[in-house]
Formats: sequence, C-alpha cells, structure tokens
Amino acid sequence: MEAKSSEEFVAREKPLEKEPTVEPPYGTREWIQYWSEFEGHLPTPINISITGSLVYKCPDLKWFNFDVYPHKVKLTNTGYTLVISSKWRTERPYLLGGPFLEKHVLSQIHFHWGANMMEGSDHTVDDRRYPGEMQVTFFRSEYLTQEEAIKYPDGVTMICYLIKYGVNPDDRLAWVIEGFPRIQEAQTHTRIGPLPMSRLLPMFYEDYFLYWGKLETVAGEQYAIKWLIPRAVLFASFDQMKQFRKLWDPWDEPNLRNFRPLQERENRHIFYINPHWCQYNSLLPIPRIPEPSISILSHNYLKNPWMLPPQNRTEEDTSAQETQNKSGSSAVVDPLASPTQRDST
Repeated sequence: MEAKSSEEFVAREKPLEKEPTVEPPYGTREWIQYWSEFEGHLPTPINISITGSLVYKCPDLKWFNFDVYPHKVKLTNTGYTLVISSKWRTERPYLLGGPFLEKHVLSQIHFHWGANMMEGSDHTVDDRRYPGEMQVTFFRSEYLTQEEAIKYPDGVTMICYLIKYGVNPDDRLAWVIEGFPRIQEAQTHTRIGPLPMSRLLPMFYEDYFLYWGKLETVAGEQYAIKWLIPRAVLFASFDQMKQFRKLWDPWDEPNLRNFRPLQERENRHIFYINPHWCQYNSLLPIPRIPEPSISILSHNYLKNPWMLPPQNRTEEDTSAQETQNKSGSSAVVDPLASPTQRDST
C-alpha cells in the first residue's frame, strides 16, 4: 500500500470554508435576516429608541388563532422567573407576515420584574427602565420544537412587552396574577383560566422595533435571537407588581428582581418597522379602552369548525356537529344482520 504524505492528510482534514452569504436587496425581509450573521452574537438587552433606529417597511404582521381557547394553561414559578405554558388540542396560535419568512408558533411566556416601580424591565426605552417586562417566545414551526429551533438564527423570536405603571390594575394581567398565591414556592405550578392568549397579549400589525442579539442560557450556551419590542404596552398597578415580588426564589426568599443588566448597543441595526402613530415618544400611552382583537382564524379551523373548542363554537357549528353525530349513529351496521340487510342499510 502506498504511504500517504502528511500534506495529503492535512488537506483532507481541512474543513471546507463557508461561502460568504450574498447580501440580499435592501427593502426585503431577507435583508433583515441577513444581519443575524453579524449581529446575532451581540449581547442583550439594550436601550431602544426611535432616535437612531432605521425605518423599514414590512408586510403587516398577522396573528392567527389567538382567540382560540386553549385546553389548559399552566403557570409555573421556576424560582427565577414566572412561566406561562399552554396546550391546544389542535392547532396552536402562530404569526405570519411582518419580518417572518415562515410560520412562527407560540411557545411560552415569561416575566421580568424589579424590587420597586423604578426597575424591572429587561430593556430600557428612551433610557428609561419600567416596572416589568413580559417576553413571549415564538419558534419556526418547521423545527417542531423550541429546543431544536433555538439552534438556528431563524428559529426563535422573542416579543417583549414593556409593563408601565398604571393607577388601575390591568385586566389582562389579573387572570394570571390570580394564581400567584398557589405558586409562592419555587418549582411549583398551578392551572389558570384557561383563556385565549388574546386576553393577555396586546396584538399589533405595525409600529414596532426589531434587532438581533444573543440569548445566553444558564448552562452558558449562546443563541442568536430576533427581538421585537412593540410600542404597545401592558400596564400594572402598584399592587399587581407587588404580587410578583412575593414569589420565592430557590432559597425560599422573595424573588425581588430578575431583570438582566443593560448592554451596549454597539453598531447593530435597530429596525423601526412600519411607523404609524405619533412618534413623540418611543412607547405608546396606556390605552383608555381595550384594543379590539385582530386575531384571525386559520384555514384549518375555518375548514374544520369541529376542531374549535366548545367556547369558540357558534350555534351553527354546534348544531351541524349534532346533526353529523346523529347521522353517523344512524348508519351503524348490526354485525348480526344478514348481508342483504347490511346492503340496504
């Protein structure tokens, strides 16, 4: 056998160089995704402001199935944060349009808060920190799970709602906070609701910020994440925010704060997608009346109304289902009948 030279072995073991990505045309959604390669490793959270952001046009963001009641909603005190996870018997809520090139399904929701009303939010807006922040995780449906999707730069998106101080309590948070007394200890969970996610999430189709940055896990792993910060906000009364601080950490002490330290923006892009409202402030004021839902039923639900939970069915859907059940039961064949009788049935 002919001996191989060391140069040949080195040449074989040398990994193939990754071809440089061609920059997509400006104005496309692919151009937004392109910057994940260069800015996805930058630290988060950062300060957000209209000043210095890049105005960019995208299709309207569409929300599907957020009015559909889940089968169950679980509220968990992990000891470090508060997590809301929901299950649907059929199709989950998802997002399309906006900066997304594909469907992103809802995964889970968690919160950040501080020891007083002057701190708590992960992000700051116009150099101001707010009492809290709700972060909603979505992942690309093709990856099937969040654990798999987070390995890819187009896999996971985090929508971050700032929580302002309000004199009156926010009804959207009230049905979540109702379960807090049952999960005061770390590593405990309870059921709440269930109510559709439109009862908690302010939905928007325009007027939001987007940037790229890394998410670092407790194990030290780092992943590129797309961060969306809408100008629409939640709000909470003093007593509502106080309930968050009553939750215990793993050492059976009140978990007074869990927000992360602010990071430098560096030279990354902050996209300001489809500006619409008055731009005097980077966040919109607290709405006087609840915004109407803009959720859309997906094609699967429209084509198969029986997939909807009872709370979402109309009288027509219920009567059609009853008729179908009756017709199905009348067509049951007696196994002891003769072949002639079966054919006539």
